[in-house]
Amino acid sequence: MVELIRALGVFCEPPKDEHIKLAEILGFSESPCSDIYQEIFCHNLPPYASVYTSNEGIVGGEALGRISGFWQALQRDVPHDPDHLGRLLGLAALLEESQVSEQEPARALLIERSLAALFWEHLLPWAPMYLDRVESIGKGTVYGDWARLLSETLIYKFELLGPLEDLPRHLDASSGLLDPRRSGAPQFLSSLFAPVQSGFILLREDLNNLSAEIGISTEDHDRQGILKDLLRLAPKQTLEELAKVAYERSHYTSGKWGPLGDLCLHWERRAKESGELLHQLSCDLKEEN
Repeated sequence: MVELIRALGVFCEPPKDEHIKLAEILGFSESPCSDIYQEIFCHNLPPYASVYTSNEGIVGGEALGRISGFWQALQRDVPHDPDHLGRLLGLAALLEESQVSEQEPARALLIERSLAALFWEHLLPWAPMYLDRVESIGKGTVYGDWARLLSETLIYKFELLGPLEDLPRHLDASSGLLDPRRSGAPQFLSSLFAPVQSGFILLREDLNNLSAEIGISTEDHDRQGILKDLLRLAPKQTLEELAKVAYERSHYTSGKWGPLGDLCLHWERRAKESGELLHQLSCDLKEEN
């Protein structure tokens, strides 16, 4: 299990020659490709925890501070990107190795609890929803296979380690999707792109599909730019389609990630609440002429 976790962590790094051998060892049908890696991990789904656990929806903020503090609490040097999925999985492998080799029972128990905290506090609050989207846009590629195997591994580790007493701080400290009638449009738009607030990851592909569904073309390649165009040109339909996305992610989460218990319930409810708000906003608008 140690080597599996370490290999899965290395695999979300930019492709190198060693990844070809890793792909064979992990049983993947294809080798990694730089172009596909760039499309998934650089253009759509950066593998940084703080993007998905901060209210800002970007690398940094309090979420990054909490993760850096965890490294410090373990008395380990904080890497320059402590919230990168590869670093977190590498840390998990190191802790598991230390636990296996530790001869002192009390020390081994402490390491086990640290490992449980790493998964519960800093991996499971975001990795499941993240891996779902990687598997979706990476379907038919080696990275889709990677996401599926890592998802299975995370569920297995959770079943071994179990939850801690409280909801992870990343989730407990988050608010839901902001209501533009109270917070204003800019804050509402930002919260739609902060998964910890909306309960789902909104990709450029989702917005392009939404544009096609509504029948509106947009030349903007930026997610916020596309959404602003859609809301300007067809606000009611856009909000209703976004509500459908939120509801779909809520139902999908409950179906796939049920073994994660309270974590699954949190994401399921958060996405459902977002869907309800988006639907209400749509209903509040007058029918377009």
